[in-house]
Amino acid sequence: MSDSKIIFYNAVVCPYAQRAAIALRESAAQYETINIDLANKPEWYKDINPDTKVPALGVEGQNIAESLVIIEYINDRFPEANLLPKEAIRRANVRFVIEFFTTKINGVFFKYLFGSQDEAAFEEFDKEINASLVRLDQLLTQQSATGPYFLGNEFSLADIAIAPFFLRILGFSKVYLKDYQFKAIKTHPRLEEFINGITTRPSVTETYIGDEEYVKRFSERHNLTKK
Repeated sequence: MSDSKIIFYNAVVCPYAQRAAIALRESAAQYETINIDLANKPEWYKDINPDTKVPALGVEGQNIAESLVIIEYINDRFPEANLLPKEAIRRANVRFVIEFFTTKINGVFFKYLFGSQDEAAFEEFDKEINASLVRLDQLLTQQSATGPYFLGNEFSLADIAIAPFFLRILGFSKVYLKDYQFKAIKTHPRLEEFINGITTRPSVTETYIGDEEYVKRFSERHNLTKK
């Protein structure tokens, strides 16, 4: 394998792997894809990533893992894609919103999905996640009054990191939470525009397995039942 060749170890069901898939498409990189069956991982994959997680990227004679590391690498290797702004403070804002979303929105949603089904738990979830979505709206408007992306009309690593998880949150809300509607999205136009923008971008839709198939596979793997 030449050092210039990129090998992408993917699993289409995985949101972390989708981050890498989106970044590769946005960068117009030339790469080979090897799909990993997460239910039956090949023995040799331990030599690629000892943790046997996806995504992984074979690049420059090495294998790198962890989705945020990989999308930063893709940005650095293909700077012409402009997936991070030039200004240090705006780069910091991109990285902050990724961390905020991961802990305060994605973490809260899946904690509830796997947790208690009683009314008190739902009320706490409803309060907490909508408060976090309002804060996300504030972060969005601090960057730009209009979207459709985090940085206004600039598609960036923030959108790449968040989009796969918003797709899945919306899909699960529709199927498992009785078509639960997030009040904050309905009442904050910038937030709604952002979600629509990132979830309809071609590099995102073309790398997504789809709500029905994702929910089916994920729920079977984790024995989830409808709330």
